[in-house]
Amino acid sequence: MENKNEQDLRLLHLRFIGKILAGFTHEIKNYMAIIKESAGLIEDMINLEKSTKSDSGQYLEITRSIEEQIEKTNDLFRYLNRFSHRMDTELSTFSVNETLEELSALLTRFANQRKISLEKDFQKDIPSINSNPSMLQLLVFQFLEEKLTILDKNSSLIIKTESANGSIAIRIIPKGNLLDVDKGKFSYEFQDNVVRLLRGSISQGNKETVITIPVSIR
Repeated sequence: MENKNEQDLRLLHLRFIGKILAGFTHEIKNYMAIIKESAGLIEDMINLEKSTKSDSGQYLEITRSIEEQIEKTNDLFRYLNRFSHRMDTELSTFSVNETLEELSALLTRFANQRKISLEKDFQKDIPSINSNPSMLQLLVFQFLEEKLTILDKNSSLIIKTESANGSIAIRIIPKGNLLDVDKGKFSYEFQDNVVRLLRGSISQGNKETVITIPVSIR
């Protein structure tokens, strides 16, 4: 039988997955609504017999808009597919930059709701790591959500990666005014449990959070 820590971690993980899926479905609905609206505009133009040579530019503009929304939809599906496969095994070799890229893409809606810009500053060619990608994403998500909750509007949140001494450091750096600093804080017991699983460490300054993970936990 699972102990309380394992149960709490499982519940947090389910909440994390649910939030990601909620954001994904909402974004897809937005893209589909724009495509439907664009297609309806073309239909209206045809029905009004407004299809003339002078309208060709407008048609091209509408079709480009449709293509753009389809591309965004495909990108989001690709990110979600990769995200779901992170849970296939507890240990795998993966790119930290890729896991953070998909996580930030799937969290864009929540950042936009808060009028906060999610920015990425990834070190190129950092080594792949052997660890638990799903737990790493859960840990980073918790800190991102915490910062999104306490940052004022028109702020930015930077996700930075760098490698040194056989480890990867993930820096979460808020830029802007902080509101109630206690509002978004989560359980430090959860933090300790996940960090223990990842064999990593966490340091927190006045604003910045640094998660350090070894390249291999085998």
